[in-house]
Amino acid sequence: MALFLLFFSTLFLGTFEVPRYLLIGQKMERASASMADLVAQIDPALGNEQAKIDDLFQAAYGLMEPYDLSTNGRVIITSLSNPTGTAEKIAWQVISPGDFPAQSKIGETGGTPTLPGGLVIREGENIIAAEIIFKYEPLFGNIIYDEQTLYTQSFTRPRFTNLTDTPD
Repeated sequence: MALFLLFFSTLFLGTFEVPRYLLIGQKMERASASMADLVAQIDPALGNEQAKIDDLFQAAYGLMEPYDLSTNGRVIITSLSNPTGTAEKIAWQVISPGDFPAQSKIGETGGTPTLPGGLVIREGENIIAAEIIFKYEPLFGNIIYDEQTLYTQSFTRPRFTNLTDTPD
């Protein structure tokens, strides 16, 4: 009976926790792709880019519901450029508000970005990157998964014009 209970309790926890873990990963992928795409659609000629990005942070929180991204994670938007054709650089970076400690894996403003293999920024081009960092906490302790920090990133080229000036 003890072996039977151990087997079925592990099976029950696994059928609950594994889909939850996968769902969080899918929501993060969708939110990062949406953030990169929506920021890339901002037209600087219309002004007020920072307010639009702040609104998009709220949209990312909504995409991650019922998981609380505002408390257990951060969104990082980065503008990557290659103005002279000699080297890529990080033009600007905006991090969503919150207390969760998060650092971009791409780099910091003014520095050389760490790009995934095959991603090239040609002279005069610009790419918008969106990163989402989320603290995953299993509901039933560390029987199936341990607590961990999940990460995803997406890249998109701007639609209207390069977004290399720091949002105002």
